[in-house]
This record gives sequence, C-alpha cells and structure tokens, in this order.
Amino acid sequence: MNRIFKKSNISFFLIILLALLPLFGQNYDIDYYGIVSTEIDSNMSKMTSDLYYTQLSEIDNFSTTDKRIDNALSKIPEISSLSDSRLSFYTEIVKDNNTDKWSVILHVIDKANNNEQTSTKIYDSFYKILMEPKSTLQSSIKSLIESNHNSSIAEGTKTTAGKGDSLNTETLSGTWTGENYIDKVVILRGGRGFVIFNNGASMNISVEINSRKQVVVTQKGRSNASFFPNLPRNLALNAALSADPIIWKFSIVDSNTLSGFKTTLVSTADTYDYQDIQVTWNRIN
Repeated sequence: MNRIFKKSNISFFLIILLALLPLFGQNYDIDYYGIVSTEIDSNMSKMTSDLYYTQLSEIDNFSTTDKRIDNALSKIPEISSLSDSRLSFYTEIVKDNNTDKWSVILHVIDKANNNEQTSTKIYDSFYKILMEPKSTLQSSIKSLIESNHNSSIAEGTKTTAGKGDSLNTETLSGTWTGENYIDKVVILRGGRGFVIFNNGASMNISVEINSRKQVVVTQKGRSNASFFPNLPRNLALNAALSADPIIWKFSIVDSNTLSGFKTTLVSTADTYDYQDIQVTWNRIN
C-alpha cells in the first residue's frame, strides 16, 4: 500500500510539474512600432502593420504594447525614443526595383543592452508577404526575439545577428548602384569612397558602422548644386550655399544589398526641405 502511494505521489508531482513548465519560460515585454516603408499604399500599409501586430500579440509569453503612430513610418524609429525597459520591434519593407522582389527586415532592439538583432527574408511578390503561414511568421519573430535575449545574456554588450556579426567597412568595399540620379558609388577600404552622379558630378563620402550596426554614408566636403539633381537648377544653386551634408543610413539585407534612407533636400512647391527618401544599393562588383 505504501509503495502504491509513493508511485501515485510521484505521478501527481510529475503532472503538476509539466503543467507549470510554461510558467518558467522567458516572458518578453515588447513595444511594437509597426512597419517602415514608403512603397506601399495606405490600405496595404495598414493591412501589413496589423498583420505583424496580431502575430506578435498571439505569441505565448509576449506582452505587446502598440506604439504605432501611423500605418507606416517613413523612417526607422529614433533610438532615443525607445524604452530602456522593454524590447522594441519594427519591420522594414523594401522593394527591389531591379527584380520586383520585396525584402522584409525584422528588427528587435534592446536599448538597455545596446543590442539590435535583424532577420531578413526575400519574397517574390508583396502578396506572398501577406500570405505567409501564421506559424512561419510567428516562428521567425519568436526566434529573433529569443536570440536577442540569449545574446544579451551571453555577452551583455552590443551584438547583431547573422550577417552583421562580421560587418566592417572592409567588407563593404566595391562598386554599388541602384539609386536615381546616381551612376555608381565606389566604397574603398578604410571607410572612404565617392559618388558619381549621372550628371558627371562626384562627391567624396565617408563610410562607417554605427552602434546599431547600420551602415552610415556621409557626404564629405562642401555641397555642390549638382548634388541635388532632383531640384530645379535655381533652387539647387541656392541650396548648395548652406546645405547640410547628405547622409545615408542603411540596414544590411545581404552581402550585396543595402537598404535604408537618404536624408537630402527635396523640392516642395517653390522651395525645398530635408526629407528621408527610401533607397536601395546593390553591389555590382
């Protein structure tokens, strides 16, 4: 009788332990900032942004707060605006005009540990982004966020998943193309380079990797009216007198693709102002 009681007792505690296992899993508090894209209309933006929010909210052990201010952001969130106590999540969606494929870049930022993780997937059409199975998308999001947690524990310092681990200015050296008004961009070893415009003008640039593992390309030297071929000539001449340096900030899509935003002057009516324009560079050699 005593032996039977002991076996029953053990079985009972095993059942209780199995029931409690999910409670011991890591819980994540996540701020959701939506999608960053300038290439889809408002209806598609809302549909896609809602899709990612729903998937995040339905993952076990995720507590998600909706921080969206619009259906789609025109640029990535400023690091200073993010929470120190919660993870931040957003998605970049970029079209490759050369192939008509779409890149989806998931971002998870742990501001407290100066840590950002990214995961990139290429889709043959925008429709396939929306039709990806729920289980596949949730698995991708969960794996990325858990990898962020694990790397923070292991290192306690800044890190980036995947392709960003070995990223430096040496690996970026080569010739790049893909932007309107620009013939090519040449990045040299040591973080220097130059831009050749279709109008024949050339601009010296510096290239660096910032703390968020973004590629930052900055105009060096004085501005020239030819650096603003998108502006009417009279506005470009006036702008060049006092314009701030043109700056590109890119995320890594793969070893041959940079995707992000260019801060430059854009004409508005009879004047001009600074705007962030979504651009993609592709390495050609």
